[in-house]
Amino acid sequence: MPNEVYGDNDENEGYVTEDRAEELFIGGLQAMREMIARFVENGGDTPCKVLAQSIRANWNPSWGKDPGKPDDIVRDAWGV
Repeated sequence: MPNEVYGDNDENEGYVTEDRAEELFIGGLQAMREMIARFVENGGDTPCKVLAQSIRANWNPSWGKDPGKPDDIVRDAWGV
């Protein structure tokens, strides 16, 4: 049945644009980087803290601006 029967005329509803997909992907990268850094940091000793800082320092400029502080990253999948 055509969408008009259901009152839905937007054929692209539910699709994600390429720009939005890239934005969501980069948000996921930011969140993953921080999650891994926090996991390593929980080791508690100095080498673990240094390694966590190193993980946070690694960022590919093609992903956009480095999010910086851990408090500035996305906290959930819908937070981007």
